[in-house]
Amino acid sequence: MTTNTQLLFPQWQAPKRVFAYCTTRHGGVSETPFETLNVGNHVGDDPARVQENRSRLPFAKHIHWLNQTHSSDVITLPSAQHDGDASICRDGQTFCAVMTADCVPVLLCDDKASVVAAVHAGWKGLANGIIAKTISAMDVDASSLHAWIGPAISGSCYEVDIAMASHFAQFPDGVLSHQNDQKCYLDLPLIAVLQCQQAGILKAIPSSLCTYQQSSLFFSHRRACHSGIERTGRIVSVIGLVG
Repeated sequence: MTTNTQLLFPQWQAPKRVFAYCTTRHGGVSETPFETLNVGNHVGDDPARVQENRSRLPFAKHIHWLNQTHSSDVITLPSAQHDGDASICRDGQTFCAVMTADCVPVLLCDDKASVVAAVHAGWKGLANGIIAKTISAMDVDASSLHAWIGPAISGSCYEVDIAMASHFAQFPDGVLSHQNDQKCYLDLPLIAVLQCQQAGILKAIPSSLCTYQQSSLFFSHRRACHSGIERTGRIVSVIGLVG
């Protein structure tokens, strides 16, 4: 890792053996509109620059990169499979990772540092139970798990159709009113916290960081669209076992 790569570390009570972090948009070599630490190789950035950016990350050679498709597929690592939106690992050699630019990254670990997971939770994944599926695949008591909900678009910035919001009727606190009867605001990070709690997790910690509002720190697909920019970069949330 180079010294200018700026990372965020979860503020949680995870065991010391758990190493987790989230990138910002700073510390890489990509150029506009991907400046500078874009780690997404599917968004139109120069592949060589993306590879350089990825190489700067802690434990870069151990990260298992997913081909994310907004599914609810969970992969157990190590694996040759890359198509999925969540991964879990127990071996201490492979690091789980998910890329986001408004969707919710969820990092999970247990009290004994025996298993970790990373979840890409967009609205489709949340609606299809990807968090609960990942917790089930971790095969430990959910009450022993720690969850960190990383940077994502905040509820006040995520305007959606009523039809989309109807998928989350059981989480009314996550559906915020709108002056247009056909629209509402959807608080995906809160819904992720509530789903963690519903699954039995007692320690679900939100980062309270908004990708849309904090443009100096994060990429945001929706902000780019609102600004007339066709493409934007991706941050990555990573977790693994060390020592």
